[in-house]
Amino acid sequence: MHAVFRVDGSPALGGGHVMRCLTLARALTSRGWTCAFATTAASPQTVPSLAREDLRLIEGDAGEEPETMRRLWPTGTDLLVVDHYERDRTFESRCRGWARRILAIDDLADRVHDCDLLVDQTLGRRADDYAGLVPEDCRLLTGADYALLRPEFSAVRDESLSRRNERTGLGRILVNLGATDAENHSLDVLRAVQESGISAAVDLVLGAAAPHIGTLEGIIANMPQRVRLHVEVDDMASLMAAADLAIGAAGTATWERCCLGLPSLVLVIAENQRRIAEAVVAAGAARLIPGPRPKLTGQIKAALQDLADDGAALKDLSQGAAQVCDGLGVQRIERLLAAADLKHDSAARQV
Repeated sequence: MHAVFRVDGSPALGGGHVMRCLTLARALTSRGWTCAFATTAASPQTVPSLAREDLRLIEGDAGEEPETMRRLWPTGTDLLVVDHYERDRTFESRCRGWARRILAIDDLADRVHDCDLLVDQTLGRRADDYAGLVPEDCRLLTGADYALLRPEFSAVRDESLSRRNERTGLGRILVNLGATDAENHSLDVLRAVQESGISAAVDLVLGAAAPHIGTLEGIIANMPQRVRLHVEVDDMASLMAAADLAIGAAGTATWERCCLGLPSLVLVIAENQRRIAEAVVAAGAARLIPGPRPKLTGQIKAALQDLADDGAALKDLSQGAAQVCDGLGVQRIERLLAAADLKHDSAARQV
């Protein structure tokens, strides 16, 4: 079986879409599939691990892409995976025939798709949200049960949850504002940590394409707290399992934190993250840092001081997070994709 993933990453877009597609691709590869990526040149620069995959660069107008992919893979593909906010039914319909099945990954529910399967891992998302936006026979997989997490997260979940029952304060904080953090929200967080006076160690995670690494290194060098900068982390699950609190964006990493029961302070750094932030806060899995930007440092500082010695509050947040996501979403999706034909295999529809 062969799959092609149409997905992009960039300093502006970040790497979340690419990472969740990589997760699915590697899961399929372990089942004997061959997977390839059709993407722009900025994607492997933003997510360097993508360069290790079967990668074909797509250039030019979006309307040319279906024919370009037909030329790149003239025998067609068993599955086309589309994870792109700027691709919709028009693009997907033009790929019909060349692609035997089409899977759309979305989290906005704001445009029409022509797909056989749609995955939306947003907590609280309902199939009804896509009424009129997908074909009647499209199989909808909605909610955080289908979060696309790498297997290392479910592998350390029990250990991480057990450890949190033993902690009573903030010993270690993980800061991760996306692969590129183009607007340098990490600076706001580091200033808040410094001003808070807490003694916790800090792990700051960024991708190699993050434009403000030099500035942050200068700040870190003068902080009283012990801060370590990690660039291109290979084992995020271990860092999350070791942390007592995360400060991060309400993007795709939200589900990783929840899987490991990691309490979070969440920032909305892109409007499409707002629904996720509101959902995890309502679930008791995180506290929202609302902004606006000039107020972020003060708000984060206050939240850190509030939680510093409040083991009960941290435990409540951890328990709320653990209820959101178990990390087994990829396995659930794999079972459905194993069906020979999404449109006609009734057993597949009962997965």
